[in-house]
Amino acid sequence: MPIQQTSISHHPTRVLTQLAVPLAIALVAATGATAPGLAQEGGDRARPGEVLAAMVGTWQGSGWSMNRTQERETFDVFERVESVAGGHLVMIRGRGYAPAGTGEDGRLVHDAGGIVRLTEAGGYEMFAATAMNGADGFAMEVTGTGYTWEIPLGPHGRIVYEAVFTADSWTETGQYCDPAGQCYPTLSMTLTRVAD
Repeated sequence: MPIQQTSISHHPTRVLTQLAVPLAIALVAATGATAPGLAQEGGDRARPGEVLAAMVGTWQGSGWSMNRTQERETFDVFERVESVAGGHLVMIRGRGYAPAGTGEDGRLVHDAGGIVRLTEAGGYEMFAATAMNGADGFAMEVTGTGYTWEIPLGPHGRIVYEAVFTADSWTETGQYCDPAGQCYPTLSMTLTRVAD
């Protein structure tokens, strides 16, 4: 189900809040994993499970995002990433609890899932779903150290996410960029690998 423009507040900070803390994934994995012809998609591009192999595992950490009252809200975050269907899909499942330091006993503020797949055009797509905003697909660029993806907001700008990985760390940031190109931080989280 695509995100409806009418459900998004036009105030920049509220737009950020409603779409922030992305990356949670896995809700529709079974559907995508059995789609006919998936193995042929993307031509010679590497499968998501190959290019994002450093992400696979269980991660925990903390961070902050802008809340509905335009204040930073801290949270603890728990992510599980899996390569499935022979690497054709990468599933990401994330939950965040506020305030930071409360672990899973805190208030659930982030409940999301996503799938990274190759598109028929040979690029990568992040299909993300959140409890608050439903689901939609977004173009994703895989870099040498992670990935970037963005949520277009039509005439209201865009939200850009960037993730950087090492063997044991995952740092992700988000920012809202207004139509004039001015960008404002909306999310920062740092996670540590706790299991493969």
